[in-house]
Amino acid sequence: MKSDITKIGVLGIGGIGGFVGAPLAKKYKDSAVKIIFICRGETKNQIQHEGLQFESKGTTETVFPDLVSDNPTEIGILDVLILSCKSYSISAILQIYKECVGPETTIITLQNVVNAGEIIREALPEAGQIMEGCIYVASNVKKPGHVQHIGGPGKIFIGGKENNSLINLLSDGGLDITYVAHINEILWKKYLFVAPVAAITSAYKVTFGQLLEDPDLMHILENMMLEIQSLASRSNIHLTAQDIETSKDLLTKFPFESKSSLQLDFENRNQTEKRFLVDYVIENSNNHQLETPYYNRVNEKIEAAYAVSSTSEVS
Repeated sequence: MKSDITKIGVLGIGGIGGFVGAPLAKKYKDSAVKIIFICRGETKNQIQHEGLQFESKGTTETVFPDLVSDNPTEIGILDVLILSCKSYSISAILQIYKECVGPETTIITLQNVVNAGEIIREALPEAGQIMEGCIYVASNVKKPGHVQHIGGPGKIFIGGKENNSLINLLSDGGLDITYVAHINEILWKKYLFVAPVAAITSAYKVTFGQLLEDPDLMHILENMMLEIQSLASRSNIHLTAQDIETSKDLLTKFPFESKSSLQLDFENRNQTEKRFLVDYVIENSNNHQLETPYYNRVNEKIEAAYAVSSTSEVS
């Protein structure tokens, strides 16, 4: 007999997980919808004892989910698993929490990649429903257990098999979420913004505002977007000149001092998503006999600036 309880797990309470998890935990407190924050270490300890501090638009709220845990047995089988971890963590982390994923579990991805579904399916061949998605937001961790929404609308798009009850559940929980039948186009449109902006801000160590004010860097950025446009076409995704202009204009929607998550990870000497945002473009373009002189140039500058290898690993 199916339980009347709906269990939603948010895996990874960083900038994105905190942004998504905070409104859900606030809305569904003391209800039949149970919100579980899946995290570990100092973040887990802080939220267990002090709650999650979520800062947005000048106000800070403290929210307590129904459970904060890194124990798969304690978490149990989830109805919904929202993956808000970094791209490089997906495979390994799903192996840790595979006991929490049953045949009826819906997995929602919010990574800055265009192949999250493939990564999940490879890690968990028996996974049931996968809904690939993306989120437009700049949200960072100030310290463990304290997430700050910097800018961006926070709009979420997800695709896959349509599930209106789930969309309504998440929407009622305070998320600005929309179902899109052809999600691959949306994923590539976000990637068109995220990947080159992450790369160029990391390479030249500039904020979004500084990038906008530098005509030479904006010229490089536009040509990197053109290289992604060519790559997308090989997947039958047709990005237009207007899509490129829209992506460039997105930079104006963020505060001047905003930095990409890739840039912040390099600065903080954390593991990075370079493999997914830079190397992926170059390697897959090479596979399709497409040239990427601008991406190559920026990649070389990143490697020189941070002493990373070409195989090392925004929002």
